[in-house]
Amino acid sequence: MAKADPHPTVERMTLLQRIDHALLALCVLLLVASGLALAYHDHAWAQALIGLMGGLGGRHWLHRAAAVGLVGAGFLHVGGLVFSKRYKRDLRDLLFAGSDLAEAARGWRYNWTGKGEPPKFGRFTPWQKFQYWGILTGCLVMVLSGLVLWSPQASLTLFPKAFIDLMLVLHSREAQLIFIVLILWHVYDVHV
Repeated sequence: MAKADPHPTVERMTLLQRIDHALLALCVLLLVASGLALAYHDHAWAQALIGLMGGLGGRHWLHRAAAVGLVGAGFLHVGGLVFSKRYKRDLRDLLFAGSDLAEAARGWRYNWTGKGEPPKFGRFTPWQKFQYWGILTGCLVMVLSGLVLWSPQASLTLFPKAFIDLMLVLHSREAQLIFIVLILWHVYDVHV
């Protein structure tokens, strides 16, 4: 009789989820690179990055193509939520529960002091839930503000200039927040 594998494989994501995650990651990295290059265009590193993108025109095209890809990843995700039992189960597991706050506090205490019981999380920790909802909210903010900024002339026929200026600040600051959260939190917490 064959021995049981001491390290069984667990499927964390389905193939569709892995494709969606890879598309999201690629699009966000391209958006961050092309967006930060524009926001900091007066710095040498940004000018070099813009040069690698084929100049301002190439940067412009790349940013918009990645934005379309991000929207596509969003539609893929929504499609999974509508048609896939696994996505629906994952969504239920990603909803915050009443015990999440107490378990998060227990986790902090245990990790920082070594005292007490280790936390008892479900499939997802409160931090993973927060990341999911934060990424979802951040992407929604970026897409909506990006739509307004896609064509400022057309947007001026619908909104006052102050609103468009607000969308520009929101889009830029949210992009920087996403970059920081992805590098300092998500990549370290999940992928390292």
